[in-house]
Amino acid sequence: MNKIRPQHDWGLRRLIRQGRELFRIRENTQYYSVEDYREAEKKFIKVCILEGRCGSFSS
Repeated sequence: MNKIRPQHDWGLRRLIRQGRELFRIRENTQYYSVEDYREAEKKFIKVCILEGRCGSFSS
């Protein structure tokens, strides 16, 4: 079942996607186990969105 996402979600989803892209670097992917990577990525994205400490996004 495909659900159409409301437009008000688009901005937040874009920020999450950009945070994930910033976090996916070789140093992180090779350092963490799968479970630890997910937790670290969540924390990174949370800091990016809530505190605005991600630097500049390029897109």
